[in-house]
Amino acid sequence: MIPSEPPSGSPDAPGPPGPPDAPGDLYSANADIHAALAQPYVEAMGPALTELLRGDDGAPPGLPILDLGSGTGALLPCLAALGDHPLCAVEPHPTMRAGLMATICALPGLARRVTALPGTLDDAAPLLPSRLGAVVALNVLGHLDEAEEERFWSFTDERLAPGGVVVISLQGPLEPTEVPWTDFGLSAVGGLRYGMEGRAEPDGDSMRWTMRWTVRTAAGDVIDERTARASWRILTPERLRARAARIGLEPGPARDDLLLLSFVRR
Repeated sequence: MIPSEPPSGSPDAPGPPGPPDAPGDLYSANADIHAALAQPYVEAMGPALTELLRGDDGAPPGLPILDLGSGTGALLPCLAALGDHPLCAVEPHPTMRAGLMATICALPGLARRVTALPGTLDDAAPLLPSRLGAVVALNVLGHLDEAEEERFWSFTDERLAPGGVVVISLQGPLEPTEVPWTDFGLSAVGGLRYGMEGRAEPDGDSMRWTMRWTVRTAAGDVIDERTARASWRILTPERLRARAARIGLEPGPARDDLLLLSFVRR
């Protein structure tokens, strides 16, 4: 699921997401402008994801790739370009699924290859292939509680084929610390500018985020402003490496600047 606000330390990419927190959960609050907000994230993450999945430790040819928390499907073209892999996109939030289906049906060739499934991983698991070449979970694990994360790793252990790869991105900060109001910049679409600001404070093992999105004209006049709150459970690369090792996965290539990690089943 592509988030709607930048992670700490990466001002160009949207980040810390959280579970729906009605009223005003993140994705309902910005669904109609989400694609604009996600532009810088996609521009940064797309080439990095391709780099990790196309190298020597990339997805085995022909096996399905799971895009867990696919959001509006903005990174599906990158996955499709890897080869003739069947693609499965799982997205729990209905407003994001509307964008996901629009992406799949609008881009040539995707409708033939992408199966879009609603709900969580638990919901979708019975409909997913028994063997996967790759599991992609970008900005997803912080949505999950510990039991749900454990089920993610159990599913991966069961379905990931030999030679398969898991790609996971995290969100900063990686330790409980207060984040003051921060301007995360603008995305431009036509004559409008879409801005993001956010602040966060620790809440146990999570960060509690307050986000604000502002739509302005090119001249700077505000025409719309929205806010929402969400939590993101703090996870670290060290924790992921330890958990992956428990199911026999070895660390693969990583992009530390994007908190993007991969793990390979040899």
